[in-house]
Parts: sequence; structure tokens; C-alpha cells
Amino acid sequence: MAGMTGPAAGRPEALGGGLRERARMCRVLRRPGIANSKALMEPQEIQDDGRRYLASDDDVSMSLEEIREEERLYPDIPEDGIRMRIDGEWYDCTGWAKAHPGGSRWLTWFDGRDATDVFYAFHSYGPQGDDLAARRLAKLPRVVGPDKPAVFLPEDKGVYSALSSFRELRKKMERDGWFARDPVKEAWSLFQVVALYASGTFLAWSHPVWAGVLIGLGMCQAGWLGHDYIHGRGKWCSMMRRMPTLLNGHSTEWWTQKHSLHHSFTNEEQLDGDIVIEPFYYLRHPKESGRADHPLRKWQHIYGYPLLGVVFWLWRFHSLVHPREGILKRWREDPLEAALMAANYAYLAWLPWQVAIASVTLGGFLVGAIVSATHQSEEIMPSERCEFVEGQFRSTRDAECVLGPLEQWLWGGMETQLEHHLFPTLPRYRHHQLRPILKEWADNNGMTYRCSSTLGIIKQNWSTLRDIAVAAP
Repeated sequence: MAGMTGPAAGRPEALGGGLRERARMCRVLRRPGIANSKALMEPQEIQDDGRRYLASDDDVSMSLEEIREEERLYPDIPEDGIRMRIDGEWYDCTGWAKAHPGGSRWLTWFDGRDATDVFYAFHSYGPQGDDLAARRLAKLPRVVGPDKPAVFLPEDKGVYSALSSFRELRKKMERDGWFARDPVKEAWSLFQVVALYASGTFLAWSHPVWAGVLIGLGMCQAGWLGHDYIHGRGKWCSMMRRMPTLLNGHSTEWWTQKHSLHHSFTNEEQLDGDIVIEPFYYLRHPKESGRADHPLRKWQHIYGYPLLGVVFWLWRFHSLVHPREGILKRWREDPLEAALMAANYAYLAWLPWQVAIASVTLGGFLVGAIVSATHQSEEIMPSERCEFVEGQFRSTRDAECVLGPLEQWLWGGMETQLEHHLFPTLPRYRHHQLRPILKEWADNNGMTYRCSSTLGIIKQNWSTLRDIAVAAP
């Protein structure tokens, strides 16, 4: 096991690094021979895979497998610190890691790597957004890079020329005002969401079916708009980023952490939870992935799309009870989010129960069917850590809406997924303007731009589920 250290003289071997600390937090490790948690007064020895480990009863129940999963998703800061490269300069991020707003894990994952493109994807765009991250970066100490980088540097992969060109494209977009928000378009987007909620609420008791449809569409559009706010930078987006909590009952903190993982490590199985959703959906055969099979697999192409109706219910559940980002854990730290979420649940409880259930289910189905469309049948990388730009082209496909403006409105900007993944802070109403520019850039720099019709993508996703379902165990 990675991170193991030798045993102290006369004592059982302890879990190394973060695993050691997390093991000491466990009240019960569910292994034979461990007593009831109330009886645990001293650190206990646990046998696992021929090794003995220490654990005590300080916190919540966790199995050793859960500790390992925690270590993977929440790695400790390396003992020799964190060094990352941005714009050709190596920075010592060790001291900043614990104060990083998103948590230290985001810096730890990029230790020894070039983080230029992912840094600018999520952070600063100067006067058109927020330059806080750039100002903080400038204060960090510059250091000499590691002798052996953790994964690779762009020049090692033969993509340096393309990345230099991409960075020039990004800078040109900044200069040309692409990231600036248009007040009229922002107001129109918000008006549509409010109008759907208001009209649905007005009809809730007299026409419950129409009310469920209207509020469900409102939840879908609120999801797309909130997605734009949370990614966006500047005063307007900062002020509005809590909107999904008020209207849809989704924790901004939980969703941001989950979604940023997907953006930073798209279709990388080690970290992108959007593509490892077994046993309900298998996107790779168990023989290929090495993970456990399940009887549900053979039916996934039948229940696959209908099951997406639980998406918003699941997001609500995680928003409440996630052990780190759930509001029940953080309500003292974030009373505003707790209050907004309480207001949303009060609104749902006030509606006729049929309308409440129908609207959350419909909104979740629409969002689930659309967000899964442009990644699930693309390349999945089991263990490879990709360079950011290259990884987006390999894992993301654009969609072409073929049924007219209503379909494009329903997709809410998700049909331009590649543009969004490469430039997450770009307002979604500028994506289609960027598409021909990005396609030309890809052709000139050896990247493969993929685009299919919306119906074709959905059909391909269903075919992926079916092919894996009918494959032999």
C-alpha cells in the first residue's frame, strides 16, 4: 500500500500518511474481532491483508475500504510540499494549500504538474471577472521545479506547441471581451426561470399537471443558469451563485466540489465521479475495469434513461447529508445556504405533493439526460492523468440541436460542452459564437473536434449501455 512506513519497535505497523490519521478517527472498522464502538477505549489493532493497523474510537464509523477511498478523494499534503507550474514558473503552494478556498486537495492533485490551463479555466479573467486568484498566485514563493515531475509536463507529451497556441487564443479572447457579461442577456435568462416558477406555482392547485411541467422546466433552466453563475466570475455571478440552492435545493458547496472534479479530470476514472456510477450504469465492462459485476447490468439499457428521474432527488440527498460538503454538516459555517435550502423545502411542502414530486422528477430527468449525453460514450481513461486541454478534446463531444430553437433552449448551453469545458467562466450565450473559432483552432493544432446531432448522441449513449448490458459476464 502506498505511503506505508516501517513499524515502530515492538509495535504494530501503522497506516502511513493520511490513512493513519483517518484510521485514528474511526470509531468502528467493520472487521471480525473488533468490539462494539462503546467498548473501544484504546487504539485497536486491525488485521487486513496480512498487515496490522491502528484505529481508535474518536469519530464516525468507517471501513478500511472507505478510509482508502477518503484518501484518494482527499489526499494529504505531501511531506516535501506542493510545487506546481503556472505560466512557466514553479510555485511553492504548500503554505497556501490549507487556505485554498476549494480545499488543499486541488493543489495536491497538481503537485509536480503544469497547472496553467486548469488554473485559468477556473479562475481569473482580469477586469471582466475576478483577478483575486492571480493576485494571490503572484504572492506565492517561486521555486525550482522537481527533478522528476509527478506525471508529465506538456513538453514531454509533444503537445507544447498546441498548448502555447491555446493560451494565445485564451488571451485574445480576454482582450476581445468574450468573458464580459451582457446585462440584457443575463436579465432575460433570469426572467425565464422566474416566469416558469411563478406560472407553475399559480396553476399548482387548479391545473397540477401543467404546474408540474412548468415548475419542472423551471428547475431544469434554473440548473443551467445556476451552473453558469457558479462557474462565472465577477460581482453578478458572486451575488447569484446561491440561486440553485434557493430554487432547486442543491448545496452550492457540494455541487461545486463535485462538478469541479468532473471538469478538472474529465472521464478520468480515478476522480471523475460522473462516469463511475456502478452498479446502476456500467460504462465499461467489469472485465475491462476490474470492478465487481452486478445483476443490474444486463437491464441497464432498459431502465437507464427512466432512472435519470432520480437525479435531482439524489442531488438533494447529497446536498443534505454528504459527510464533508452536506449542509447538515456545515450549517453553522454557512447559515445563509442553510436558510435558503430550508426555504426551498418549505416551498416544496407548500405545493400539492403531486406537483412537488412531479416537478423535481421531471427537472432531474431533463438535466440528467442532457448532462450525461456528451461524455459517456467518449474515451474513458482508467488511470491516465491527461493534460487539461488534450483531455477535454478526448473526452467531450459537442451536440448539434436539430429540432429547432426549443430544443436548444432545453439543452441550456450543454450542447456546446467542449467550449464550456475549455472555458468554464465564459457566459453560455457566447458558446455558439466560439464554436467555429474553436473548430478551426483544433484543425490547425492537431486536435480532434467532435460534434454529432443531439438525437445521434442520445442514441449512441443508449447503444453503449445496451452493448455492455448484453455482453457476457
